[in-house]
Amino acid sequence: MSKKVLWKDAVNSLTNSWGRFIGIMLLMAVSAFAFIGLKMAGPDMRYTAQRYYRNINLADLTVSSNYGLDNRDLQTLRNHAKNATLDLGYLQDTTVNNSKISLRVLSETKSVSTNKIVSGKLPNKNNQIAISYLLKDKYRLGEWIKLDNHNNLKTNRFKIVGFIRPSEYTDRSNIGQTTVGTGQLSGIAVVKKSAFNSSNYSIARLRFNNTKNLDPYSSDYQRLVDDKKKILTKALDKNGRTKEIERDKNFASAQNQLDQAKQQVQLAENNGVNVAKQKAQLEKQESKLNKQKRQIKQLGNVSYYVNDRKNDPGYDTYQSNSEKIQLITDIFPVFLFAVAALVSFSTMTRFIEEERQNIGVLRALGYSKSDTSLKFIVYSLTAALTGVLIGAIGGYWLLPQIIFNSYTANLTLTNFQTLFSWKYLFLTIFIAVLCTTGAALIQLFFVLRAKTSELLLPKPPKNGSRIFLERIKPLWQRLGFNYKVTLRNIFRYKVKMIMTILGIAGCTGLLMMGFGIRDSLAGIGQKQYSELIKYDLIAVDKKDLSGNQSRKLEQKLDSKQVNKYLPVHFENITKKIDGTNQDISIIVPKEDKNINNYINLRNRQSGQKINLNNHGVVISEKLANLLNLKSGDRLTLNTNNGKKVKLPISRICEMYMGHYVLMNSDIYEKYFDQKMSANAQLIELKSGVKTDDFANSLMKTEAVNAINLNTSNKQIIDSLIQSMDKVMFLLIGLAALLAIVVIFTLTTTNLEERMREISTLKVLGFYNKEASLYIYRETIILSIFGILFGFLIGNWLHSFIIDNLAPMNAMFRPGILMSNYLLSAIIPLAITAIMAIFVNRKIKDVNMLEALKSLD
Repeated sequence: MSKKVLWKDAVNSLTNSWGRFIGIMLLMAVSAFAFIGLKMAGPDMRYTAQRYYRNINLADLTVSSNYGLDNRDLQTLRNHAKNATLDLGYLQDTTVNNSKISLRVLSETKSVSTNKIVSGKLPNKNNQIAISYLLKDKYRLGEWIKLDNHNNLKTNRFKIVGFIRPSEYTDRSNIGQTTVGTGQLSGIAVVKKSAFNSSNYSIARLRFNNTKNLDPYSSDYQRLVDDKKKILTKALDKNGRTKEIERDKNFASAQNQLDQAKQQVQLAENNGVNVAKQKAQLEKQESKLNKQKRQIKQLGNVSYYVNDRKNDPGYDTYQSNSEKIQLITDIFPVFLFAVAALVSFSTMTRFIEEERQNIGVLRALGYSKSDTSLKFIVYSLTAALTGVLIGAIGGYWLLPQIIFNSYTANLTLTNFQTLFSWKYLFLTIFIAVLCTTGAALIQLFFVLRAKTSELLLPKPPKNGSRIFLERIKPLWQRLGFNYKVTLRNIFRYKVKMIMTILGIAGCTGLLMMGFGIRDSLAGIGQKQYSELIKYDLIAVDKKDLSGNQSRKLEQKLDSKQVNKYLPVHFENITKKIDGTNQDISIIVPKEDKNINNYINLRNRQSGQKINLNNHGVVISEKLANLLNLKSGDRLTLNTNNGKKVKLPISRICEMYMGHYVLMNSDIYEKYFDQKMSANAQLIELKSGVKTDDFANSLMKTEAVNAINLNTSNKQIIDSLIQSMDKVMFLLIGLAALLAIVVIFTLTTTNLEERMREISTLKVLGFYNKEASLYIYRETIILSIFGILFGFLIGNWLHSFIIDNLAPMNAMFRPGILMSNYLLSAIIPLAITAIMAIFVNRKIKDVNMLEALKSLD
């Protein structure tokens, strides 16, 4: 038999039920866009970073020491770099033009961690300098600058010849700490290696040959680098012990020689010999020796710092973001596709039910089952494949770019690279076809089992039955006729009811998740650094301050700029949690009762104030969650001098950024087995005093080793929130778009399959408004139930994402605000209301004679 009629009927079906077709196509497009885009975002971000790090040949390890790297260290490094590229260099931290702007001046690198030129050129003379492009608004090419700290440099005046993108410093707001300026680096600069005059190298960079082809974010890469780091650290520590023995021996020998020389001069003087010249020489030697003694006290033991790439906050943040987006991709697209699949499956099933009589006609004319199925296969395949094609284009090239731009807003990474994955495309096509064509074939299987004579007759309507509400007579008797009919229809078509509720519930749940995460992120910086942390900065003293340094520090702390300050013992301890090293700040106030004036210790759930006591320590909530600890448990820490302590936990306090352990001096002395001595101050400035200016003046006292500014910490939090906020806004948009498509599809499908019923209502004298409400009242009621069920889904999704999305050292605010519920409900309700206008207009145009075409 001729197939021309079948193909014509298949093509006509695309336009005759355009609402259903567009609905299915859009469902597949939105799902494909979100699924492919979110799945590809993580791999694209990692691939972009991998290419970038390979191009600049980023070092795997960097080595530095508080005493510099001498010949013994260089030999050790060369022994461990036989299968690696070793680059040796210098650095100098300095302020510029007597300002608070601080630069880390590095010697140029030729082969490892090369810096990219943004404009201008790299220095080729000893008095030329290239600085970070982030300072382009402060300096210009050709400008001469003066470096205030230039001990290791041959000159202090440099001409700016270029702007660079530093390879080892990729975080815009958290470049690093320093001992000059405000204590926070403002930027990076590069000069020729020959511009330095230091006797010892300051930094060594190693790039191992066997890591070059590894994914830098893979466990294989990290395991290999960790092994190299461990071996190298052990070898260098051995050097350090040897250096300390030699240093102490040389110092003791020099001191002994000086003492002997003093005795000889004293004897000569007693014998009437003029020893003025010898005394002057001895004073110089003694002054030099005292200076060396002070330097040894300040620097302390010989320490080596062997760091991997994670020492750069930007590198670590980028890795964390690429992994966190993976978490979202494992949740969001699954729910998105589940909703789309559910609605598409329901739509195709109802479409075939609607076409039962046409199927019977074709079977009566002698067409085979496969011929009869052609129309539905073409319809579903066209809708599915068109939707997937549209969604895939945006998913591969648009959505990952948006996510990359959001997450790198505070980083210097650039040149985003996109990948193409046949796996995700075929998987998306498979799911889309399964939801549409698969649904059609399943329904056709059951329909075509019926006899042709049965198919030619309309499917008998479902028998009405009493519903549960009818048994509640006081309620049922008060309902009007229209509401009784609506409720009976809802429970009469249970599959449609379930599909509608689940479809809208899924959309509402996704909206709640997006809005909830935004709520959990909003205002964290303000809450942390206004409500909880009340001091403006923490200043850590240098070891063994001289009398002059102590006096300058006290004068600064007692100045009119300072509102109040609290002496504390402060130290940073590193603890490995889930394979990642986490910094824990230990704070022990000199006076326990005053700590709440600087740190608002309270319980997050109850808001109850927490005081330090002799029962144990107070730890921050995020740390407690990571280690699964509660009050009464013990926290195990390894101190910086190698001692293991097990601290009893008294209370857990609210804190959103960083890990804190607070205790009184009695607890500290009991468990750390040493006398508590204040080595830092929590400082609160008076209103109007600029934190940067005060920090800069504090560093000039030469009594402070490091400063931690709350303004810098707040910037880090705000940049994190800003990048995640953009991603959440995108996900909210996708969820809202899905809600539009779902409600549009359900509404148009409901209209198309109930045209005869609507026509009958109009013939019976129903006004347009009454007919519209008769049909649409069901959608409104089901939407409300769907929204309520969606609240449960959204709560679970939000809780799961919040627990897993936050960085290791930060906590997002748990719980969902009432505004979240309102917004998540208003969007689907607004879409439902807008669709009601569409339904009303559609019903106005219904031809009432359609009711007469029924064969009933």
